Amino acid sequence: MFEAFGEDISYQDIIQLDGAFSVAHINYGQSPVFSGNDGRLIAVASRKDSLSSRKSIEDVLESIESFDGTEQGLKKEDRIELWKNYWLEYINAFDKLTQVLPQSVVTIYVGRHAVEVGFKYLLFLKKGTIEKGHDLEKLSKTFSAEHNPKEEYLEWIDEFCEKYQHYIEGGNAEYFRYPEYKSNLFFAGNRLDIKWISYNFALILLKLLHFIGYDGLIK
Repeated sequence: MFEAFGEDISYQDIIQLDGAFSVAHINYGQSPVFSGNDGRLIAVASRKDSLSSRKSIEDVLESIESFDGTEQGLKKEDRIELWKNYWLEYINAFDKLTQVLPQSVVTIYVGRHAVEVGFKYLLFLKKGTIEKGHDLEKLSKTFSAEHNPKEEYLEWIDEFCEKYQHYIEGGNAEYFRYPEYKSNLFFAGNRLDIKWISYNFALILLKLLHFIGYDGLIK
């Protein structure tokens, strides 16, 4: 397992505790990669005076607990870029999971989350605010109300999200994330065709990507 970290990784290895502190990561100059884009580009462009953007942080290394990893004041255009990058990265991960784990509950959870982030991103573009909650039916209908799409290829998205939420998730937005839910409710998806559901989520994502003009952005 976990060969990406070396063939000799073992339960006997010592936990690298400095990895639990943001300051240490900044010191190493690392950042996430979003569909081939270095996440530091956004941080440097948006927050030149912030801790996470500094090339040298010797002044804060005296106390490794001086930064908790969260910041405020990100410009709207850069928030939009971050949401875009997160959406495309979840689509990228979902695409890969459909190939290697086509019947996995993890695959369908990532696909569902990609659809949710997509709706929230497109609504952020339109309204300038982030929609709260994880209700796919509400998000899809709000998307339709705000963007008022006339394109024929977008038909049935609302209907699918509504039926999916009621008749597969039973109103539990984290259905594939946990084996049990509120009020003593348990996962009942042992007879679900994950690949079939993933196919529909893939179609929704392709339609939303085309609607916003992002065809071909996923590498």
